[in-house]
Amino acid sequence: MLEHKTRSILLFGPNESTSSLAERLAEQQWKVFLTEEKNQFRKLFQHHLFEVVVVFLSQDEEPSISEFEELASINIATKWIAVIPSEDWFENHPNFLFSHLFYDYHRQPLRFDYFLATIGHAYGMAELQNRQLSQMQLSSSNEEIIGKSPASMQLKKTINKVALEDATVLITGESGTGKELAARNIHQRSRRKNGPFVAINCAAIPETLFYSELFGHEKGAFTNADSRHIGRIESADGGTVFLDEIGDLPLNLQTNLLRFLELNQIERLGSVVSVNVDCRIIVATNVDLKQAVNDGHFREDLYHRINVLPLHIPPLRTRREDVPILANFFLDQFSKGHVRKNFTQNCFNAMSQYHWPGNVRELMNRVRRGVILSEGHLISEQNLDLNIGKPQKIESLQEARNKAERETIIHSIESAGYNHTQAAKDLGISRTSLYRLLNKHNIPM
Repeated sequence: MLEHKTRSILLFGPNESTSSLAERLAEQQWKVFLTEEKNQFRKLFQHHLFEVVVVFLSQDEEPSISEFEELASINIATKWIAVIPSEDWFENHPNFLFSHLFYDYHRQPLRFDYFLATIGHAYGMAELQNRQLSQMQLSSSNEEIIGKSPASMQLKKTINKVALEDATVLITGESGTGKELAARNIHQRSRRKNGPFVAINCAAIPETLFYSELFGHEKGAFTNADSRHIGRIESADGGTVFLDEIGDLPLNLQTNLLRFLELNQIERLGSVVSVNVDCRIIVATNVDLKQAVNDGHFREDLYHRINVLPLHIPPLRTRREDVPILANFFLDQFSKGHVRKNFTQNCFNAMSQYHWPGNVRELMNRVRRGVILSEGHLISEQNLDLNIGKPQKIESLQEARNKAERETIIHSIESAGYNHTQAAKDLGISRTSLYRLLNKHNIPM
């Protein structure tokens, strides 16, 4: 049976160590992200759900366990793999809490076959844990949206209104806010509630398999197509299809989706017969589709076709009243079969002050971490790794200027698609000046 899910992996380390490894992993059907820059590493981790992260540790530099732990708390299912220069690395870094964070480690030079087996096992464990966590997150009665803040109450009202219609819904919001939960709420309140709810992650399906996965194929349509395959959309007849991360859908495949939305018909691969399918479409994204249209990455006609009933889910930091309610809900879930613990008041205070970049998913993961790591019946802010009260070093004016300048340059380069000539033009400086600033701020070219 063909494996349809794309396996994503993040490599963090010097280019000379990661680039050749990335090529070999891509040959093994891994979707590889790599960086050697800390801020880019953090940004990638916060905006993608990685099952496996590989960190190349330096022989001389002392790694910061707190930096890695903060990211690990966003998704505790992620499996971290370390690559060390040699076995004596442990003797040189006796204070680094290695086993506390890393699932496994390998020594350079890498034995690729052993390494491939390790990340394969790590991926399987992470995927299993993610499924269990998702089920737990959705296990409240009727899959209710949890929260009593004005934003949450308005969200519930909008969902009830949208559920009564049968038009396409576009759900927007940051990663981890609960877009699939909102989609399931719409389905459960609609006239299609007794029909199937089929969730499809557009970013997790390889481009070559996407058409077959969504629309199906006939026997003999391609090599190894030994029988007819009913696609995910056809299997949702009478129900709802939820297309998550639609912003990652390749342009050529957007045309196929647009045709289905306009005609409510599909053609299986290898067939010339159109099949009518009666299902509602709900799509979701954490990217700015308007900007994607302007950049030429998303079809304008498809954008208008899916943006009939827009629904935005606000980030958790804008509805802080919901944090203790959600925290207690997840605490109840993770305490099933055990003596229920409680949060200290300082822990509640810390949760209310924290900015939650990973939103509800991060809160769920930190609560689970607290249940496991806390001793006794109380969970502290330290158990959740929320040491908000620690005094922070005040930046000098020059440090603040340098930081702002560096962030502006990075943003400009990313916006220009890493075209240095265009980035320099956008910044209003010469290309020579841009190269000087890249060197000054140690920004990779």
